[in-house]
Amino acid sequence: MSTISSPGIGSGLDVNAIVSQMMKLEQRPLQLLQTKASGIETKISSYGQVKSAMAALYDAAKGLTNLDTWRGKQFASGDETILKGSASSSAQAAQFSLQVNHLAQSQSVATSSLPSGSGIGTSGTLTLERGKWSADQSGFAGAGSAIDITIDAGDKLTDIAKKINDTKDAGVSAVVIKDASGERLLLRSNTTGEENGFALSVSDPGLNILAHDPASVAADNGASRTQAAKDASFSINSVEARSASNTVEDIVPGVTLNLLKPSDKPIDITISDDTKAIKDKIEAFKDAYNKLNSTISGLTKYDQGSKKAQPLQGDNTVVGMLNSLRGLVGNPNSAGDYFSSLGLEVQRDGSLNINSTKLDAALKDLPKLEKALTDGTDGLVTRIREFAFKANGVEGNITSRTKALQDSLKRNESDQERINLLLDQRQKNMLKQYQSLDANMSTMNSLSSFMNNQIGQWNKS
Repeated sequence: MSTISSPGIGSGLDVNAIVSQMMKLEQRPLQLLQTKASGIETKISSYGQVKSAMAALYDAAKGLTNLDTWRGKQFASGDETILKGSASSSAQAAQFSLQVNHLAQSQSVATSSLPSGSGIGTSGTLTLERGKWSADQSGFAGAGSAIDITIDAGDKLTDIAKKINDTKDAGVSAVVIKDASGERLLLRSNTTGEENGFALSVSDPGLNILAHDPASVAADNGASRTQAAKDASFSINSVEARSASNTVEDIVPGVTLNLLKPSDKPIDITISDDTKAIKDKIEAFKDAYNKLNSTISGLTKYDQGSKKAQPLQGDNTVVGMLNSLRGLVGNPNSAGDYFSSLGLEVQRDGSLNINSTKLDAALKDLPKLEKALTDGTDGLVTRIREFAFKANGVEGNITSRTKALQDSLKRNESDQERINLLLDQRQKNMLKQYQSLDANMSTMNSLSSFMNNQIGQWNKS
């Protein structure tokens, strides 16, 4: 609206105050629209809360109806300091024992020492080859292509270590350590297992300090072996088995074994249905349902203490959804299964509570419980999942009602703009009228003053 002009100077009237008071009366329809808009915005926000809670219920129901939830397996080790593990959904429930004889090892070698910071003294080629050493460690069978590394006479052991580490696909790692004698180069295979050993040969005798091949081993010179490459050795129910890695996969189908250290006796392992994961998903479903129940109940109640209705009190759409959900929770499926008989009991306020005794009993027959909760479109949880999906869908009740409220808010905004224009024009007209009155009264006051002066002159004469 326009800014009110200065007070009248001819009439002595407070034009500002008069117009302001009159405009307050004129603004009443606008104020009613603004109050209504605030209420609509609150309802839209409230439906946002309902939508969020409904989405959480859908996610929880979807998680509980997911096939992987019911096929999951739990791995239990009799001694987790010896071995740990995991089981996929493809594993079969079973019990067996496992004894670890020794762990898989990677090959390690160490050179003799050189004075700290000194160069190798000879240029040539260091050839690295991956493969397998014989049982007595005297013979080597290479596998794959050998890798040549150029050595310069001035290279220190740290330079040689860097060249090895920078060589792509070398398969070994090098590090230099200092001891009382000087510096040593240590090399270690990146992979455990007998097939993952390595040999080092040199092109010049001056580089023999780096060599570790059958010739240098036989001559007892060059780099010495500090650890031989080994497969893990273990037995399952007294049947011997081996693995190049300490992470053993699919020797027992669907089971991964993580060997940690040797054992002096067999360790019991149990593969069972993962009922804990199922209970966790049921707990999450219960929590999500209760959140939605409390959200809608709170938004639709009438507070007797404050005599104040909540934003969605009397909203048929959201009240109808809650009643439908409570009906799905309280009624059986076509097979006669109830939530309450499976451990999810309905409380007086419409919420769910877990009866652990009933749930534990139901979990003893997983196929039956799975069917009751997830079977086709008739499963107790499946029905709620589909209800939540539709409610939040493009044409669902929550989406449609939210859109209707947003359209109503847009119409309200248009009405406010229209009334603001009318009020602005009304204020301009009122100011014009009062300014005209003020001018007329100023003229009349001037004429009155003139006449009074004339009369005064006449009386003196």
